[in-house]
Amino acid sequence: MSIPQPEIDSKVCQCLRTKTIYGNFAADFETWQDGVASSAAFWCLKTMGPAGPDEHFVHIGQCTPERRCYEAPLD
Repeated sequence: MSIPQPEIDSKVCQCLRTKTIYGNFAADFETWQDGVASSAAFWCLKTMGPAGPDEHFVHIGQCTPERRCYEAPLD
């Protein structure tokens, strides 16, 4: 039995990191998303901590263009 994955915006901040991957590669986003475990820990490269410069926690579902600290992935 598989657990359904939540919908995640493909425009994730380029400063988001997790122990399960290194980087955010826009051209290969689906593979990157599939490799994220539900127990993954995330951090921001700008703060090197679990919260971004806006003092909100970072997560693949939260680090989107709506945040003022968001940086678009490089093409």
